[in-house]
Amino acid sequence: MKALNPLLRMCGIDPVRYWLLLGLFGKISERREMLGHLGRDGFTLKAATLLYAVMAGLFSILMLMAAASLRGYAGVFLFMTGFLLFTILLTETSNSLVNPTEALILAHQPVDGATYTAAKLTHLLRIVLYLAPGLNVVPALVALFIPGCPLYYPLLHLAGTLAAGLFIALLCCSIFGWLLRIAPPSRVKSWGQAIELVPLIFLSLLQFVPRVFTRLPFQIALPQDPTWRNTLIAGFAVVALAVSISGIRALSGDFLIRVSSMVQGRGTRARGSRRSWLGDLAARLYGGPPARAGFHYVSAMMWRDWQFRRQLVPMLPMLILPFIEMRRIPSASVFAPGFSPVHLVPHIIGGLLFFISTLLAYGSDYKGAWIFLLAPSGSLQGIANGTHAALWTRIILAPHVILLLITAWFWGPLDALLFAAFSMAMASFYLSLELRLIEGLPFGKQPETTRSPFMMPLMLGGGLVMAAIVAVQYFVIFHSRLAVLGVTAIVAAGAWAITRVSLKALGESIRFHLGLVSAESGTIYHEID
Repeated sequence: MKALNPLLRMCGIDPVRYWLLLGLFGKISERREMLGHLGRDGFTLKAATLLYAVMAGLFSILMLMAAASLRGYAGVFLFMTGFLLFTILLTETSNSLVNPTEALILAHQPVDGATYTAAKLTHLLRIVLYLAPGLNVVPALVALFIPGCPLYYPLLHLAGTLAAGLFIALLCCSIFGWLLRIAPPSRVKSWGQAIELVPLIFLSLLQFVPRVFTRLPFQIALPQDPTWRNTLIAGFAVVALAVSISGIRALSGDFLIRVSSMVQGRGTRARGSRRSWLGDLAARLYGGPPARAGFHYVSAMMWRDWQFRRQLVPMLPMLILPFIEMRRIPSASVFAPGFSPVHLVPHIIGGLLFFISTLLAYGSDYKGAWIFLLAPSGSLQGIANGTHAALWTRIILAPHVILLLITAWFWGPLDALLFAAFSMAMASFYLSLELRLIEGLPFGKQPETTRSPFMMPLMLGGGLVMAAIVAVQYFVIFHSRLAVLGVTAIVAAGAWAITRVSLKALGESIRFHLGLVSAESGTIYHEID
């Protein structure tokens, strides 16, 4: 380790404090006080590397069977490695830099920004050193069976993908370096999460790329002369490297000075109180002021809690892609011959509610759960009812109102209303079951890096059940409007009955969790005479 000290000094990093910070970050990661850092979670990183290695090996065999050329083979794996690492490292960099909760303690210590950010981002290098070779060791060896492949190709393949991974890491750091320079400190967390959506939006829009290029009135191509082509590529690499280095330099400036504003998120600008008619409706239907409090609490925290938003962002393509496919609604009515992507709507919303329900109990400000101890015990059931009201109105009602307006234009009001009613009933049925997955007060527990071992079988089983329901919809139910009306009534009645039972269980779970919170101080502190 000491051999690296001269290099660290050349980069403006204090070696003594750098190694101390690395040890500190490793220790608080072991204590689960610093979450979401893949590079510091050895078991998860090794498991992910093994999984990617198996998948990449199978894909390389498929490409070999498809008689891919060596150039195309190398290009595909270079793109796969770059895109996967960009997606992972962008999230990791965001989690490290825009949510530096531990930096509030270190801000008054004699630690300069370069040393702190270097220690924070060292785990990115470990991710690259694990995932880049893990993704490419097997494909590099399989390439030897491609006709004309030289014996030294595996070394070139591994060196090229590793260099690409290191460049991607520099690029991610520079992106957030420019973000810290441009964005107001109080908006950095929100802007950072918006940046994390870039790879997901790219995947969502990838299907439109071939159509765009086929409609261009001209053809964009690199010069055919190798000298000009290599010069253009080299120039692009130099410019990209210069921009990356300039962005990284921004990280070593006054990063720790901005920590307080970054951690707090939005500014403390005074806002006038607003009375929501949805909150009033929740109070009227779900149990008075406690239901209104639960409704507004969950609605606000779903937007504001950083950890919740961060874990929900990767789920957005599951919701976005099918709605992009619905641009074909005029010729894809649920009652018309042929399968329509609209059949998937209630099940997509049910899947989204599944992930939300598994994440809802965990939050960044979980230590603030004590404030609910000030509420009367009888009002906690109203909090549970308000939680259901928030999920139902935000995730089920709002999308279906939009869908109803769109489909009514193309299908007519009767068919659109029938499908909207069926879809809302089915999504409500899913929600009635998934309420059981909320363990305690929403946003009242410390986020966990591991999930229950039963979660994966539950997801697979739920996916199979949803697929079976979609098949029944397509082959049986949507051949008769009377059948749709009857099934809608039955499913809605079942959702109402199960929701009553699930809400009662959720209220008891909230009460039990707050009981543990109230006893926590007694397990740590003891009164003395």
